[in-house]
Amino acid sequence: MPSAPGILHTYHPARNLNLFEHTPYPPNTSPSSVPPPKHILLFIGGLYDNYLIPSYTADLAALFPLHSAQTWRVIHIQLSSAGRAFGTLDIDRDIEEFAGAIDFIHRSLYHDTNNGGAVDIVLMGHSTGCQDVMRYLTAPNPINNRKALRPVIQGAILQAPVSDRDAMNHSIQEGPEVARAYERAMQIVKNTKESEYRDVLLPLSISRQLFGPAPLSIARFLSLASPESPGVPSVEDFFSSDASEERLRGTFGRIGRNGLLRHSGVSVGGTQSVLVLMSDSDEHVKVDQKKMLQRWKGIMSEDTGGTIHGDSAVILNALHDASGDDWPSQEARLVVLRRKVLQYLRDVVGDVGNDAMDVWHRDGDRVMALKSGDGRRVEDMVGVLKL
Repeated sequence: MPSAPGILHTYHPARNLNLFEHTPYPPNTSPSSVPPPKHILLFIGGLYDNYLIPSYTADLAALFPLHSAQTWRVIHIQLSSAGRAFGTLDIDRDIEEFAGAIDFIHRSLYHDTNNGGAVDIVLMGHSTGCQDVMRYLTAPNPINNRKALRPVIQGAILQAPVSDRDAMNHSIQEGPEVARAYERAMQIVKNTKESEYRDVLLPLSISRQLFGPAPLSIARFLSLASPESPGVPSVEDFFSSDASEERLRGTFGRIGRNGLLRHSGVSVGGTQSVLVLMSDSDEHVKVDQKKMLQRWKGIMSEDTGGTIHGDSAVILNALHDASGDDWPSQEARLVVLRRKVLQYLRDVVGDVGNDAMDVWHRDGDRVMALKSGDGRRVEDMVGVLKL
């Protein structure tokens, strides 16, 4: 289990939900000498994830060693759906809690620290966490008249956006036992009143085959599996390979128009852009990711008010969670993924600073030496990061 220094902040006392703030203090640094951050990278993981999972969150935090001049901080949000609780809750509860956490950061945790204003916040989702980010950006604001307005954010990163439906359908094709479990699940759906979908759990013998060993309500099963797609996609079906043009215009095409993504006034990019980082060696993907990324880019280029950021890519040798200790995996995670995240943060917010480059160079040179055996510098392999 990975470990990392940090501070827990309770942002939702009634639900006992916390924020884990990474605090990578350099040696001989006093925490009292470090000013509050001006910018936050707010991270959410996927199904079964919690703090420090995926482990590359600590690698991102390491880019921003805390001292008197540091302006960025990485914070990992805990939702009610974290760990094995995802199967009994829904995505709209997730984004309600997202909004509450952002409001807590603005009003209580780091109030008036950015030249007299609120801190800048960039959301970053991993795997199913990308669905949370997309729902946050594209749902009506507020979702209904009983919910509060969601705060505006300055940027959004989707790392390993994967269709749970596509992944499940591939498992069905490859495994007869998964196909039988799906058929049994759909039979239970057919025999259950819609008003009971939230309260009725699928037998664990069924849900384990489909989405692993967690309690799974009919409602969440239908949301993840989206059996009526592509004609009638579920609220969580953002990334399926067979999504219609109409569906994509209502999701990616809505990001720029919905008013929730607004770049910082000090940014150099000047556009409402989303960074998409897919994984070339993603073990959960059996579709053409480059083609999907091009479709998303095309939709957002249709005068939608938003764009797919130019550093978006399918990262060579990256696994789903960008893990791995061999040099191809380390290059994907420590060099390429972090370079693209830094460039995006610089474009939509700015003020990244030289420390991130120093860390990036140090780790990158180590990986490149391991790869080449001749000690070449990282710039020679992937180009210089212009910050």
